[in-house]
Amino acid sequence: MNPLACLLLAAALPLAAAAQTTPTDSVATFKHQLGLTASPVLDGFFKNNRALPLGLLYKRQTKPNQALRLGLIISQRYAHRFDTQLRVNPGFTNNLFGAELYIGREWQSPLNARWVAYTGFDSGLEYSRYNTRDEQARIGSFNGSDEELLFKREDLFTYYSAFLRPLIGVRYQLSPFLYASVEAVVSARFLRTNLRDRSSLTRISTNEILSSDGTKVKDNAFRASLQPISQLTLHYCFGVPVR
Repeated sequence: MNPLACLLLAAALPLAAAAQTTPTDSVATFKHQLGLTASPVLDGFFKNNRALPLGLLYKRQTKPNQALRLGLIISQRYAHRFDTQLRVNPGFTNNLFGAELYIGREWQSPLNARWVAYTGFDSGLEYSRYNTRDEQARIGSFNGSDEELLFKREDLFTYYSAFLRPLIGVRYQLSPFLYASVEAVVSARFLRTNLRDRSSLTRISTNEILSSDGTKVKDNAFRASLQPISQLTLHYCFGVPVR
């Protein structure tokens, strides 16, 4: 097993034991906690995507040291360029959408008046779709004369996955109603991938399709990975304190 994964799991054991004690009054434990998350989780599929997925994480404090978790992460990116001079500036369209829904539980252990460590797990489902299209002009020879040809290519990647993520985190109380947290996880997921690509070459003057091609690929896989920084969250606390 990865040494970092062993270290993460080993660190989680004392936290789980410490979480059996009731937190001190110096740490806010309001019933409802709604947070805005920034997560690189979905970026793992698309290396050229530099947009950081955002999401919501709701926690419902069930006991002074325990909470239920419900989260949603959304990633959306769109880029498009079209130029009539396709030989100089090839056109393209890139469209990425990803969504992740999960539910979990956490056990908390206050360290002092502002710091709280916690451990837990999330499980859920994820869907991601990435579509890219390219167009460019080429030159072909017909009956001794050159003509412009239009080359088009489209790739579509679709991912479906179910996952389980043991986690360990720490949070810092900025004020009685606001705290920031960071989490690390070990992610185990079953992943199904569908890939479809197609291309065509068209004679522009007659709109004749000279060639076309396409493939479809399906794959199932199991993946496990360590994510030292799974998500960063800023939470707002409200409702009645949980005693």
